[in-house]
Amino acid sequence: LAGAFAGEPLPYAMLIYVWSDGIPEETALPSPQLERIRMIVVESGGARVGQWLDYRRNVLEDYRRVFGEEPGDIVAVGVMTDTDNTQRVARAWYGDITLRAP
Repeated sequence: LAGAFAGEPLPYAMLIYVWSDGIPEETALPSPQLERIRMIVVESGGARVGQWLDYRRNVLEDYRRVFGEEPGDIVAVGVMTDTDNTQRVARAWYGDITLRAP
């Protein structure tokens, strides 16, 4: 059904990195919307709000950890800021995103 609306099938699985108000960093969470989405908390709390932060992740290892399987090819990378679950206001700036072989 989702493919009919989007014009293409949904990704097999999706890994999302999030900033949380209080969930500990490195916690892996299931998505409340879809079974094949997992979230990993990379920042928690407000201590570093207003600072420029640099994150480096081993996406392959993160995927293996949260899904317990080998990933397929990366077909898309998305960046977004939203507060629909918290009803707060957020502003974010993003720098370069680079994918490298391990």
